[in-house]
Amino acid sequence: MNINNSDLREKLELALGEQLNALISEAHALNVRTAAIFDATLQPAAFLIVRWLFSHGPTNATTLAESTAMDRSSISRLIGQLKGLGYVKSDRHPKDRRGVLLSLTELGHDRTIKALKEKESIFYERISSFTDSELKAYIEMLKSLTIQQRP
Repeated sequence: MNINNSDLREKLELALGEQLNALISEAHALNVRTAAIFDATLQPAAFLIVRWLFSHGPTNATTLAESTAMDRSSISRLIGQLKGLGYVKSDRHPKDRRGVLLSLTELGHDRTIKALKEKESIFYERISSFTDSELKAYIEMLKSLTIQQRP
C-alpha cells in the first residue's frame, strides 16, 4: 500500500489533534483533582477563582468574572461559598469607598499552596524522564502552537 505525502500529512495532523485533545483532557482532569485537594466540597470553578486571586492578587467581582469567563451571578455565588468557608475575604477598596476588593485569607492562601504543590508533583513526575534538550524542544513546539505569530 502506497501512502502519498498528502495522506501521510493528514494522518499526522489527525494524530497531533488527538494528542492535543488528550493533553487538554488530562490537564482539565488534573485541575479538577487539584480543586478537590483544595476543598472537595467546592465546585472546581470555585478553585479557578482561588487560583486567579492567588496569581493576581486582590480584585473586584467584575474583573474576576471577565478574567475567568464566568458570569457575575456565578462569581457572586462562588465568592459567597468561598467567603463562608473562610478562604476569601472582602475589604473596602482604598481608592473607591463604594468598591470592594476580594482577596484570599491566610487559610485560602495556605490551602492553595498545598493543592498546587500536589499538582506540581504530578506534573514534574510526568516530565522527569525528559532530557533537557527534549524539554526545550517540547517547549518550543508548544510555543509555536500557542503564541500567535506576528507578520
